Amino acid sequence: MSQYSAIARPKDIATVFSTIFPVIAAIATTAGLVLLSQSNDSAILPYVALLSLGSLAVFIGIWRLPALTARTVFGVALMLHIIAVFGFAAFEDDYFRFIWDGWRLIESGTPYGVAPAEFFGQALPDNSLSLILDGVNNPHLPTIYGPTLQFIFSLAYLSVDADPVGLRIFFAIINLILVALLLRWTSPEKAALYAWCPLVLAETIIHIHPDGIMAMLLLAGILLAKRYPLATGLFFGLAAGAKIVALALWPLLLRMGWRAVVSAIGTLVVIYGIFLIQGQGAGFDSTGVFAADWYYNPMGFALLDALLPSSIARLSAALIGIGMIMVLHARTRSLEGAPIAAIFGIILLFAPAVNAWYLLWILPFATKSRMIWPFAAAVVLPLSYLTGLNLENPALMDFEVHWMARIAQIIILLTAIFWDYRRYQRQNKTRDSVEALPTPIAQPRVAVIIPALNEENSIGDVVRNIKSQNWSAPPCVIVADNGSTDGTAKRALAAGATIVSEPRRGYGAACLAGIAAAPTDTNIFLFMDGDGADVPEEGPGLIAPLTDGTADLVIGSRALGQMQTGAMTFPQQFGNWLATCLAWLIWGKRMTDLGPFRAIRTDALNRLNMADKDFGWTIEMQIKAVQQDMRIAERPANYRRRNGISKISGTVRGVLLAGNKILYVIGREAFFR
Repeated sequence: MSQYSAIARPKDIATVFSTIFPVIAAIATTAGLVLLSQSNDSAILPYVALLSLGSLAVFIGIWRLPALTARTVFGVALMLHIIAVFGFAAFEDDYFRFIWDGWRLIESGTPYGVAPAEFFGQALPDNSLSLILDGVNNPHLPTIYGPTLQFIFSLAYLSVDADPVGLRIFFAIINLILVALLLRWTSPEKAALYAWCPLVLAETIIHIHPDGIMAMLLLAGILLAKRYPLATGLFFGLAAGAKIVALALWPLLLRMGWRAVVSAIGTLVVIYGIFLIQGQGAGFDSTGVFAADWYYNPMGFALLDALLPSSIARLSAALIGIGMIMVLHARTRSLEGAPIAAIFGIILLFAPAVNAWYLLWILPFATKSRMIWPFAAAVVLPLSYLTGLNLENPALMDFEVHWMARIAQIIILLTAIFWDYRRYQRQNKTRDSVEALPTPIAQPRVAVIIPALNEENSIGDVVRNIKSQNWSAPPCVIVADNGSTDGTAKRALAAGATIVSEPRRGYGAACLAGIAAAPTDTNIFLFMDGDGADVPEEGPGLIAPLTDGTADLVIGSRALGQMQTGAMTFPQQFGNWLATCLAWLIWGKRMTDLGPFRAIRTDALNRLNMADKDFGWTIEMQIKAVQQDMRIAERPANYRRRNGISKISGTVRGVLLAGNKILYVIGREAFFR
């Protein structure tokens, strides 16, 4: 035996063991859960301990694996699903309602509008349905489950009548489809984090919860988005018909085009309309009761509920959650990078009721990243089963979670979230340090663009003053005449400017015309107004960060400079504040002004692909620069009272048009690109 072989053998054994460890852990945990669930004296403590520790072992084992094949991941998942089908929902009874709904849909055409309690004492077709009826929880309420799920419940009932095995098999098949989709969406070893997770197998198959159906439909829609937007809308509509929380992802449809949006809305209208036209409703009344009254194992909502009256706490939680979700959507750069796990995580953070099976919304989409918190949640949320009812503890109410379990959940989740946040900060710091490398401009060739409309009283002085500054090379001053009816063009030409005519009205249109007329060797563009409000003497200082390579775009901030009394009206100042606040809230970039006095490198301007023709020009430039991670700097800029009446702030119509356009551009860049 060679020396090399003697050394390599222990390493080979370690490699093989590290590869099979998560497989063994997943199989052992799933089989153990099945056996415990079948026991006549099922005890919740060993069951929860096995579920939590087994999930932890599988996650740790997979996390350390360098690579897996898709065939291995799916083959092991298939084996685990087959094992789980033999389990029994010892600590859950939701499946009674699913079977009852399936029968009601087949029997009467709708499962809605009639509470199961109305059938107490009535003759049913067979004894198994009587047993199912006795097990339905909250029997005084009609069903809340959406139409997509109702169709699946009815198919399962048609297959095996009232036997829960039918639902288990249906849910197992759907979950395997989700695993197959994950293997197309992400790497096999990441897909295994979901496919082999004991919590997923327990909640989907043993406990018979349908929440993974929504995730499967959403992921199918995402995978089809680029080529088949109509199909994406169909799947997103069906997902919302399964769980209404799927609507939290519907803003993604705006990025796919109007066909996806119309398809999703049409699908949801059709599947709900099938039941609404029967006059029995579609479960919204019971959903309202659930939203208003149900309280179980809350996270962030518990704090709001302690500080505010219950109804106000629920409303506040909903508004805060919706606001945070919309910010996440606005910050999304691409469909592939959508923070879906975080969006559903926010829902759970502010939800009055948090069950372990709600993680089936999150875990599939958490696999693509390396975030810790979703998998930490999969380890600790099984502790929510430690209720007074399951523990048979008379000191606790039936659905009250033991205080030690609550504390453990909160501490571990907060620790995981903090860990993810710190890693995110380190990654951003590393990225910023690389992007901050200076790229100086040795020979600046500046083109000054001055859009002008009827500025004959000031344009001559503006041109002469900007040309007379201490430039390293004489700038090319271009006045973009935006359809002036006075002597603006004549006086600008006399002062030494190049004149370009742009008869189509609009600030952005004039700027684009000026850019097109600039010399081909221009490497810096400086924009300023022709009304005398900007200070030409500050021009060379404004381009300094561009020439020394520390910035790509420099904004002359009126908020940081000295402003002459009356130079800006209150609507202008408020509009600037609101727009910059929205930009900071959505994109995380602090800016103080949308001022027209600004400078940008030509290479940066070309990447922005500017298109706005009127009042949205300045905010479009800044938002696009933020979206492309450009280096943006602000320099104090003094601001004087302009000559004449402003085309924007001087009239009510101008204020309204400018304000609406700025908000429109922010919304367009946030949700439609």
